[in-house]
Amino acid sequence: MRIKSKLISTIAAAAFLAAAGTASADGVLRLGQTATLPNLNPFVLAPASEPMVNNLYDTLTRYDANMSPEPRLAESWEFSDDGLTLTMKLRDGVTFHSGKAFTSADVKASMDYVLDPANGALIRGFAERVISLETPDDHTVVMTFEEPFPGVFDLFELFFIVDGDTASDFSQTANGTGPFKVASHEPGTLTRLDRNDAYWNGAPSLDAVEIVTSPNQQAELLALKSGELDLVTELGWIDVLPFSRDENFTTGSAPSGVAHDLSLNLKVPALQNPLVREAIDLSLDRERIAQLFFGPEGTTWCLPYNPNSIAYVAEYDNCEYDLDKARAALEASGETLPIELKILTSTEIRTEYTTIAEILQADLAKVGINLSIENVDAVGYRSTYVDERSYEIASHAFGRAGKDPSALLETTVVFRPDGNITGYENPAYAASVKAGGSTPVLEERKAAYKEVARIFREDRFVLPIIPRVRLFVSQDEVNDIGWSADGFAIFEKATISE
Repeated sequence: MRIKSKLISTIAAAAFLAAAGTASADGVLRLGQTATLPNLNPFVLAPASEPMVNNLYDTLTRYDANMSPEPRLAESWEFSDDGLTLTMKLRDGVTFHSGKAFTSADVKASMDYVLDPANGALIRGFAERVISLETPDDHTVVMTFEEPFPGVFDLFELFFIVDGDTASDFSQTANGTGPFKVASHEPGTLTRLDRNDAYWNGAPSLDAVEIVTSPNQQAELLALKSGELDLVTELGWIDVLPFSRDENFTTGSAPSGVAHDLSLNLKVPALQNPLVREAIDLSLDRERIAQLFFGPEGTTWCLPYNPNSIAYVAEYDNCEYDLDKARAALEASGETLPIELKILTSTEIRTEYTTIAEILQADLAKVGINLSIENVDAVGYRSTYVDERSYEIASHAFGRAGKDPSALLETTVVFRPDGNITGYENPAYAASVKAGGSTPVLEERKAAYKEVARIFREDRFVLPIIPRVRLFVSQDEVNDIGWSADGFAIFEKATISE
């Protein structure tokens, strides 16, 4: 192992590194991130929680690299002929970190927690497709659906099993069955996960994982360069490029399950005009944004899923960047020009939000829209976007990208037919979304989702931009990091070589 420099050029970074210690020492993998991990709740699904969830908790199944469900806490499963019942046989001999035995009662307790609106679980809307969950014995779970639920394995991907006895408080508690267990949790500083020697799938090689909160990305990258961190994810292409030329580091990418979009609030008078929405779409330079953020890994999206999805329809993947057409659409809209609009962003959440806003602002000014940027902190963004819904345009990112389209279209705030964050309501859209997610017949699903794509591109209430690519850099000694379908790091098999 090479000698690692401790020299850091900023006071903030120096203080951060002093708290972090030395990377790779004693089998400890140190992951840096700028987002603060406030608690250990696996159902919040905030960016800061991503390195935690699959390492403290287990799921019933998990997608493999081909998006096929593999057994985890459920060893096997069988659907009824009508698709309305799913019977799962659970793994025997699994224990929680506390030593308590895992049984079907914990699956039911976890589902009850998710379905309670007071708990704010982001998967609740999807979990409501499960209308009953029975536990005929300690190792059998029977789920019943009102309609066939072909996207159920998407639900399981984020349905983390928690101990029902301790699920009321995740501030310091995370009694899961995962490969690591909580040793300490200091929000905004450091969370340490120690190896679970009693893990049902074999104890991990690492002694521990430390999730270290960096004051900013500059400090994070300096800490990685100096050797104080072993792994940093969620980087831009410009950040990764210098490391890709250094043999001491490994660079790579993984799907993130997240994509950027523009959310258009249809309660705003100008945005109720479809020609104004069309002009904004035509002024969105997706290709430039993709290359700027992710270099050769960048791709553009016009529909909210990739070409491998059963919902993808090539004829509706028809975005253009054409300022002349945008100007013509505005002139035909009947609106008084220039139109004054605001875009909500938060550099604190993602710097890319603001970069997208700035690129769009410059292009819209050329066609007849004056776009002012409202850059707020993370709390203010959520309040304005989710709670008050008082934004006009929002630079935003949605999850569930790349999985079954029913999970995306039925649960995310920007696409779901009911309670849509944009104020969009369309019975034909709602019916097509429901049809696509409630039949097990593939051709019927494709037909329904083709209609979804047509309506989506015609109405333009949300404008997908690019999928996020999880670019990461690790010390060269770090090997065998796994990634979930959502791009969450999995350290179960990870090693640090000498």
